[in-house]
Amino acid sequence: MRDRLHGDRCGAQRAASTARRRASRPIVLWRLRGATDDLRGLAVETSFGYALGLELDTELVLLHLQPSLECLVAYAERIESALVAQGWQVIDAPAAEGSRHVSR
Repeated sequence: MRDRLHGDRCGAQRAASTARRRASRPIVLWRLRGATDDLRGLAVETSFGYALGLELDTELVLLHLQPSLECLVAYAERIESALVAQGWQVIDAPAAEGSRHVSR
């Protein structure tokens, strides 16, 4: 019985570890340069669905849950458009991030 409980616990820990790894790899949707800092729009897969993260400089300042990837992308595009209209400058993705950058 004890071995079975230990096995169940280890399986649950592996599943949680896998979920954390998947959720810890955000996809960069866009990058903008403001007057003093850079802002990144990130898509993150969660157990709920998806989340839009806004990262100012290197600090996560917003995590907004979205039920679908389509809703997340539409919301992110509206935010990006509004910020560009306010004077933020679009930063092209560097070569290292190029494979994860979503092109439009």
